[in-house]
Amino acid sequence: MSNQSFPQKPEGQRTNHLQSEAVPFSLQSPHQLAQFSAATASGYYPKPQTKAAPFSSGSAASTTDTSHQTKPTTGMSEFAASVYASGSGLQPPPAQPIDLNTFKGLQFVTLDQFQIETRDIYDEVSGTFQWEMCAGQTDACITHIREKCSNKRVFLVTSGSLGRIVVPAVHDLSQVYAIYIYCADVVSNREWSKNYSKVRVVCNNDDQDLLPQLAVDVAQANIELGDALVKQGSRDKAKEKFEKALKNLTKYDQVSDPTMIKKAKTKLDECK
Repeated sequence: MSNQSFPQKPEGQRTNHLQSEAVPFSLQSPHQLAQFSAATASGYYPKPQTKAAPFSSGSAASTTDTSHQTKPTTGMSEFAASVYASGSGLQPPPAQPIDLNTFKGLQFVTLDQFQIETRDIYDEVSGTFQWEMCAGQTDACITHIREKCSNKRVFLVTSGSLGRIVVPAVHDLSQVYAIYIYCADVVSNREWSKNYSKVRVVCNNDDQDLLPQLAVDVAQANIELGDALVKQGSRDKAKEKFEKALKNLTKYDQVSDPTMIKKAKTKLDECK
């Protein structure tokens, strides 16, 4: 795989995309199989899906925990609503200081190429169009992460079915920073993925769940990169990283941790 050339993004309206994936019968529980048999015997008509309203940042950034507890949760997913109820905001991965002597940058990898190509918001949150598009090729994805990303921080977006193959193969690699599972069957994929601590979210709505968490995690990586640049004496470059972090956090200020926003602002001010 290579980042030397990239496909042109299609023009026109960007649409939300969810790769539909059937759950194999071998993975169904006896209770689920019984329900399916009963439904097909009496005639089954799928219930129309309703589209939840996407997150939108408020007119002003929140700076206190109580603001998270008082914001409305209508139209939000269970995961997103729990963030509001907790009052603490989305949390980043554990701190992992960056060694600039070996660090080669952030790497964003996706197994669902169409999802990234058709939504500019992924580029805005990641800060780059240089996604490694593995297009469902699990072997190529695993090889790329193992051999091409040894000194990088990898953010991986995968479907549930492909994640069952790739996540166990790459999870324990030090370069793998965060994993996001975007799938149709949230319940089944949460069950197997709960054993993998780097899986940040399992969801079927990227606007509500995946993108806010990705934004927070990328912000944390930029803050740690900025800290490393400050120690090196590169304050101008560090300022750029803190600015990127703050942009991500304020874009999703309704669910970002207020203390994290404050930290990014403080570090940015110290570089001025």
